[in-house]
Amino acid sequence: MPPEADEFLYQVKNEFAASLLVDDSFLSQWLKHHGESQGKWIRARLALSSGALLGLSAQTYIKWAVVCELIHSASLLHDDICDNDALRRGRITVWKEFGIPAAICTGDFLIAESFRKLTEIEQGWHQTILLKLLSCSVKDIIFGQSFDVSVDSKRISWPEYKKIAINKTAPLILLPMMGMFKCKEYVGDECEALEEIANQFGLAYQWLNDIENIIGIEQEEYSDLLKNHPNAVLIRMYEDSKLQKKSNEDLKKLINQQVILENLKEVNLLLGKLMLKVHRLPIVIQPIIVTIKNELTNRIKKYEKN
Repeated sequence: MPPEADEFLYQVKNEFAASLLVDDSFLSQWLKHHGESQGKWIRARLALSSGALLGLSAQTYIKWAVVCELIHSASLLHDDICDNDALRRGRITVWKEFGIPAAICTGDFLIAESFRKLTEIEQGWHQTILLKLLSCSVKDIIFGQSFDVSVDSKRISWPEYKKIAINKTAPLILLPMMGMFKCKEYVGDECEALEEIANQFGLAYQWLNDIENIIGIEQEEYSDLLKNHPNAVLIRMYEDSKLQKKSNEDLKKLINQQVILENLKEVNLLLGKLMLKVHRLPIVIQPIIVTIKNELTNRIKKYEKN
């Protein structure tokens, strides 16, 4: 990403860590466990780089970066419960280690903390803009998750899967940058293009995550199949109604290297299509989109070699 993505990242990490310090022995333990499994700070870096490149106040985009990471962390905690996942980034999930009530409380705390963090933004009109955006984004995530846990993965169509994937994943890709677009007072085609690109990135990220679930990368191998969760690889196979009736073991035998490569090729094509929309974004923002696309492309290349 542009260098602006890392200029204040240390401050974001410090403020995020401070948000996990609470005067409650149980909650403190759960937050500590969750905080030890940190990702790549993608959402923070998206907020930092877009805010800086658009010429906004550093105070606004630093606080916003923390907010985006807090709400992302909350979504992971609740997502792990809904999906019954025992591993997150190669570590035991909070609900699996401490129980479902602990994970719910931890996620709820992080949601509350993300809204509290908004009050630290000094420019009042930025607070108002970002408050509405954060609230709407949380609702979108909930809509996607509720659909996800309510469907029979063997009977949903590919368009329905795309809707689930986009609603679950895209809001948290869109949120960091859209917040900065709104504070810059963009309201037209730039925002529409950003949303369209984020939706396609959301589908690509979820599709790759589903491939990793089949392979068993930092999560339980074939857990989506075993738990009847929507998975892009499987849903494309279920388009053949005969395969819907096969046992899990028979389906595993059908998922060979060629099937994985075909899915990776489709994700690559999706990334190529979204790049056709980049010209509609402000020029200074376009390198951020290219960076995200390249990161996903490199993941695809790694799996293609294996």
